[in-house]
Amino acid sequence: MKTLYIFIDESGNFDFSPTGTRQFVLTALTTLAPFDVSSPLLQLRYELLPNYACGPSYAEDGHFHAAEDKQAVRDQVFQRLLKVVESIRVDSVIAQKNKTHPSLQRDHVKFYSVLGEAILKYALNRAKWQGYEHVVLVFSSLFDRKKRGVLKQSFKSLVKSHANVPYSLYFHDARFELGNQAVDYFGWAIYRKWESGDQRSYSIVRYIIKSEFAIFARGSHLYYRYKSDPPDYPAYAGRAQGLLSSGGDVYPQSTSRQDERP
Repeated sequence: MKTLYIFIDESGNFDFSPTGTRQFVLTALTTLAPFDVSSPLLQLRYELLPNYACGPSYAEDGHFHAAEDKQAVRDQVFQRLLKVVESIRVDSVIAQKNKTHPSLQRDHVKFYSVLGEAILKYALNRAKWQGYEHVVLVFSSLFDRKKRGVLKQSFKSLVKSHANVPYSLYFHDARFELGNQAVDYFGWAIYRKWESGDQRSYSIVRYIIKSEFAIFARGSHLYYRYKSDPPDYPAYAGRAQGLLSSGGDVYPQSTSRQDERP
């Protein structure tokens, strides 16, 4: 059976305050060949175990995690992922958190659902592999069981309308899922670029990343200032044009760096 696998991971936090992260990023890695992604990482895992070459974070937790791995490990993970470029597609959705409507700031499941629906539309509509018979969605293990149920329902109709094939949806602990560890690395590179302007890792994999969808790019209303903003930075920059209109409608905003269609 020809199966399309979509691994999704998040970067940033749900702290919608001046001290929280500036961005929240969802990244999707799409492939028909998950073994092409996981096998090189599994091989690297065992190559790094002798003499603690894996570094203290990996030695403690036993899995790849870009934010915690030492740079020497990151470099090797990225090099392995570069070798499977023909087998994967990477898309991302970026939300500037201080442009997020307060109703979504309070409802993290709804916020995640809105971004998740956007990333799935990109992954399903623009996948270069056609004729697949099943879709497998693997999210990082986030939220409790009740909230996961809400997300499953919200994604159910989306998959039906855009893929029109049977699907399976899982929330897996990234420690045991190499596909999620791979997408974590791409997501971290994208997040670092948008959060702090650090493009060292992004520059290595940028040509693999097919789209970066800044979902609130058209918005000019800022609901709060970040702690690091200069004193004269406007807290409210004009009319609200963020995610929600006054009537609560979702704006279909798209400002992708790339929007490649197969």
